[in-house]
Amino acid sequence: MAAAKTILVIEDDGNTRRALAAALESAGHRVVQSDGVEVGYHLFQTEKPDLIVLDITLPDGNGVDLCRKVRAHKALASTPVIMLTGKGQLDDKTAGFEAGADQYLVKPVLPQELLLWTQALLNRLALDKDEGGKLEAGDIVIDPDAHLVTFGETRIPNLTGKEFDLFYALVKKRPKVLSREWILSTLWRTVAVDNLVDAHMSKLRRKLPQALADRLQAVPGKGFRYFS
Repeated sequence: MAAAKTILVIEDDGNTRRALAAALESAGHRVVQSDGVEVGYHLFQTEKPDLIVLDITLPDGNGVDLCRKVRAHKALASTPVIMLTGKGQLDDKTAGFEAGADQYLVKPVLPQELLLWTQALLNRLALDKDEGGKLEAGDIVIDPDAHLVTFGETRIPNLTGKEFDLFYALVKKRPKVLSREWILSTLWRTVAVDNLVDAHMSKLRRKLPQALADRLQAVPGKGFRYFS
């Protein structure tokens, strides 16, 4: 079991929110709660939670948009997010994942399922901190603690958690080809959604200087690699 952490639950239905909080507290975690976007984002900034459980439909906004704001935060962009919603269509799942969600659970969610995913994501976070030290590769420096990529004199601070993890893994394992299946299951610990890896790779390339983006290569039928 992962060590006790602070978890932010943003859910407008009081009964559901209290049930989720009770399940997480039974596992020893500290839970802070909100029923909307505005208070939820304030708690995110002040409490600095280790993980967020986020409903997609909220009275004062949209959980997908809030997830994007989390991913745009300079210091806390890598906070794991579990998107929790009554919508199960593929388009909704894709929107959640492309906004930066780490997992997408369709309500009603069994407490055991929530706890399993919470533990998996917190374990991944701990693994990243243990094994993901500063990486230097020629003219690139990748610093997980600062969530920052430096390319020569250029600083690239605005990568989402998935984009940062993907770039770090590609550079660290260069010139090995990383398959889409490995990226989804091992790197991101998430379910397979069509074109999800390609969508994140495309966004990553657009955020990098062209000279650096050109080093990210697609290998037909295999996956992606970093090659300089």
